Amino acid sequence: MSDAEREKALIKAHETRLRALLDGDLDLLSTVVGEDMQFISTTGKTTTRAEVIAAYKAGTMKIHRMDASDISTRLYGDIGILIYSADGKTTHGDTTVEGMTRSTTVYAYRGGGWQMVSQHQSPLG
Repeated sequence: MSDAEREKALIKAHETRLRALLDGDLDLLSTVVGEDMQFISTTGKTTTRAEVIAAYKAGTMKIHRMDASDISTRLYGDIGILIYSADGKTTHGDTTVEGMTRSTTVYAYRGGGWQMVSQHQSPLG
């Protein structure tokens, strides 16, 4: 697969992940998010994939809006990095985060597809 094809597949995995989060489709989410994923929110809280799935099932986590823009990609072998801005609204427990964020998301190419393994978000003020 060429780098251009891998980059296109990386962006598609990212879009699939966002769609799965918005729809609460945990089966789809599990295909594009690795079991070893760690997410660091704008509040500094670290969350694993298992915790995200449990929170969705319990109804304590919801992505209300997540509109990504200004996406740039970098490929390093089987590692793909997306850097982008997002306008979103997320509720996790008693915490709601709304507004613009900047995200760095790391994907690993595994078993013929991209899986998110790490993400860090920072608020844009």
